Amino acid sequence: PSLVVATRGSAGAIAMSSSGIAVETPAVDAEVVDTVGAGDTFNAGFLAGLSRLNKLSRVGIARLSGADLESALGLGSAAAAVTVSRAGANPPWERELT
Repeated sequence: PSLVVATRGSAGAIAMSSSGIAVETPAVDAEVVDTVGAGDTFNAGFLAGLSRLNKLSRVGIARLSGADLESALGLGSAAAAVTVSRAGANPPWERELT
């Protein structure tokens, strides 16, 4: 694979690219109410982060920098933190993440 991303709950997230870049980010602090949907929301936030960077393509992923990965992981973690702070699988609106 060109890119592997793993979430680790309160231990944060990690991404590793086939070019050898590895980035770890901490979890965003949140008062946990319900963890349903946290992983899905993280993935959506991560992909939105790549899209914001214009890196959501094969070429873009091949050219990811450590800073790009950190930014996308951060958005995924922020989105997941909002989701776990509410009951049910209730992901954030984009305006809640800016």
